Amino acid sequence: MKTSEFKAVLDEMDLAVYKTTHGFLITEDEVGRDVAKVSNRHEHVIEIYADAYTALDKEQVKELFELLTAYASTPLDEREEPKKYYVKCPVTGQYLNKSEGENKALWWSNAYGNESNKFTREEIESFARKRDYLIDEEVTE
Repeated sequence: MKTSEFKAVLDEMDLAVYKTTHGFLITEDEVGRDVAKVSNRHEHVIEIYADAYTALDKEQVKELFELLTAYASTPLDEREEPKKYYVKCPVTGQYLNKSEGENKALWWSNAYGNESNKFTREEIESFARKRDYLIDEEVTE
């Protein structure tokens, strides 16, 4: 399970999540009571606090437990989305774009910062043409 998916489910459950040095702290939004934590340094490490049973109903605690178990069971290197890069031509200053359709067409444009021109390292390496002269800029958001 990706961290973004984990956070989205917590949001749907009306639970806040805060990153700490050791993992993620999950808090019940209305009262602000800490209810659980999960490690981002080790797999299979979770803790559900006793306050979870007063802040949440039994079904919510069960759902939280199942979510934490799924996330904690995910290998650490599989939790994060792969980094993405813009591919820029140093001669024209244009950025490579890709279509989301079946043909996966590529084209150059001045567009910057949209999903059609963000590539993973794996996608960049799979390009059929030589790309040594192109500039890869890491997407930072």
